[in-house]
Amino acid sequence: MRSLRVRLLLIVSVALAPALAFEAWLEHDADRIRQRMVEDEALRLARLVANQQQRIAEGAEQALSVIASAPAVRNRNAEECHQLLAGLLAQAPRYNSAAVLGLDGQVICAGAPLEPGISAADRAFFRLALQTGGFVIGDYTIGRISGQPTLHMAQPFRDATGQVAGVVNVALDLIWLGKQLENLGLPPEAVVSVRDRNGIIVARYPDGQRYVGQPLTGAARETLAGDRIGVIAKVGQDGRPRIVAYTPLGVPPLGLRVAVGLDRDVAFAALTDAKRFSLLLIVLGAVLGLLATGLLGRRLIGRPVERLLAASRQWTAGTLAVRTGLRHDRSEFGRLAAGFDAMAEALQAREAELRATGTELRRLTDELESRVQAEVVAREAAQLRAAMAERLQALGQLAAGIAHDFNNVLQSVAVAGGLIERRPGDIDLVRSWVRVATEASARGAAIARRLLAFGRRGDLSPEPIDAAGLLDEMREMFEHTLGPEIEVVLRVPAGLPKLLADRGQLETVLVNLAANARDAMPGGGRLMLSAVADCLKAGSPGAGPQVAGAYVRITVADTGIGMDPVTLVRATEPFFTTKGPGHGTGLGLSLARGFAEQSGGALDLSSRQGEGTTVTLWLPQACPQVAEPPAPAAPPDAPRGRLRVLLVDDEPLLREVLSEYLDELGLAVRTVDGGDAALALLDAGEAVDVLVTDLSMPGMDGLALIRAAQERRPALPAILLTGYAGESVLPAAEPGYSLMRKPVSGADLVDRIIALTGTRNTAL
Repeated sequence: MRSLRVRLLLIVSVALAPALAFEAWLEHDADRIRQRMVEDEALRLARLVANQQQRIAEGAEQALSVIASAPAVRNRNAEECHQLLAGLLAQAPRYNSAAVLGLDGQVICAGAPLEPGISAADRAFFRLALQTGGFVIGDYTIGRISGQPTLHMAQPFRDATGQVAGVVNVALDLIWLGKQLENLGLPPEAVVSVRDRNGIIVARYPDGQRYVGQPLTGAARETLAGDRIGVIAKVGQDGRPRIVAYTPLGVPPLGLRVAVGLDRDVAFAALTDAKRFSLLLIVLGAVLGLLATGLLGRRLIGRPVERLLAASRQWTAGTLAVRTGLRHDRSEFGRLAAGFDAMAEALQAREAELRATGTELRRLTDELESRVQAEVVAREAAQLRAAMAERLQALGQLAAGIAHDFNNVLQSVAVAGGLIERRPGDIDLVRSWVRVATEASARGAAIARRLLAFGRRGDLSPEPIDAAGLLDEMREMFEHTLGPEIEVVLRVPAGLPKLLADRGQLETVLVNLAANARDAMPGGGRLMLSAVADCLKAGSPGAGPQVAGAYVRITVADTGIGMDPVTLVRATEPFFTTKGPGHGTGLGLSLARGFAEQSGGALDLSSRQGEGTTVTLWLPQACPQVAEPPAPAAPPDAPRGRLRVLLVDDEPLLREVLSEYLDELGLAVRTVDGGDAALALLDAGEAVDVLVTDLSMPGMDGLALIRAAQERRPALPAILLTGYAGESVLPAAEPGYSLMRKPVSGADLVDRIIALTGTRNTAL
């Protein structure tokens, strides 16, 4: 029923859509008309203000003509000229000064006393009046006679011989001009401004005192161009949106512009209310139409359909004696009711026949179903028992093997510990049994590594590697595998130090890089293998590891087709490849970068089309041969010259053992039991050369501690210790720390610390 009513309402909505669309179009057209009305009103007000300013200018022009033709001015009679101008100022308070100027700009006479030596030769109105020979309006300025903001109006005067002898001018009081704008009866929130040719406001309503003398900015400056009359929409200097009409005065040369801005929100307020009321009526009419449709549809359509549905539900439940109860007339619902009732009668008769013959068939079917179900249950139970037994057997064998190996390890450690406890003074015996316990712990670590490999949770196993020997072996292999068209060249200097990395992973990376180089040189070329020792200091520019230290830099370079800049940027993305389907996974360079960064180094890739590609691997030195940098100031509890280690672990026994071992080897160790305590030491200014932390700790784990510590002290070397970590715990490769699997020997830990810091402690 709900669907039927929805469809009925949809039909009515479709029927109303054209009318609503037409009404919307009318409203849109009305909006354009309203917009034009507001713009016309703004233009009308602009012309009104322009006429007012025109009358003011014409009055000034008439006054200047009278002054210019006066005998006192033409004959340069200073006393009579002064009386004439003083009378003008007394009769016309709109002017705050009046003067007669000679051709040199010096004041011949003025309407008020003034200091000697005042000149107007540099004023725009003076030059413009002499150039045009007629009435001109100057720019906004501060009057030298009145000392007030003024607008000069001037025209030349002639002497008795008819020659131009100078300029007469009056200075219009801008405060008076602003008051004239207040008497225009403007609409609420309207803004009127008068600007000079440079865009300086000379009069404004309202807030004239605030804006007079300020220049126009932004979109408002287009109102100054030429003698155009127009309308623009802009945001006023008070931040409110306005519709601005602008027009020039009709006094040539054009000097003033008039602009009237109507507040858009205020101007459209009444129109917006009318539009909202109209839209409300439209929506209300549509809603009433839909409600009426819904009510009539429920009575005329919904009820008959509900009767039909109710009868069908009864028939579905098995009550075939029920009928629809609708009249069997010629209407659609009448014909549907007749058909439904006839179908119910036929089904009722068929049911009676089937009931008599179906009892035996039902009995046989029930027996067959019971047998099949019992057989299926029995077979599934047998399969489940067999699978469970197989799993238990495999798990038992694995558990037995693991228990046997670990029990042997624990037995060795327990016996060694007992003998040491019984005879602690026998140094030779203690050393012998310590060696036994150490070898047992190594066997336990090997068991753990095999378990991780079985569960595909293995990790890198770094070891000291002779880079020169390894590259020479790889050269021999590449000469036989890459083909005669590719020349393999090896360049390794004498005395190259060993590097610290997983040998198998490094060999795999080099093979992948050589395969990439071969694919990039289909017509043959040269493959260059090289290695050099390098030492990076903190803040070293260019590509390379982010942590300072001693490294071996291995380079694999080819003379192939190279890569364009776009491909070079994406080359180390996982699964990105330019090779065809079936010719590459796109993981080679991504895995190479991950290997380098997880090993404590970095990967750099450079290439140019047609010139080949160079891949550089930065791997830490196993025994770095670098000069010891000046030691930073040691904390009070550490002797100068000793590496300062901050050891973080929540296990007191492990923390005590590692601290004692490192201290015995000459390192200054500060221990804490958690990340919060470690960060508190760093915030307090504790001097730390390297951070060693366990991964799994209550509260803040080791990864979070390393990131927080390196935010406080960038490039701080860090070592992360862990007994086990799944793929969801540690990223595949993350710069900024070196990972070591427990159990870790003290010697291996010290070697890793030296490799990361690039410093061999003199106390070791």
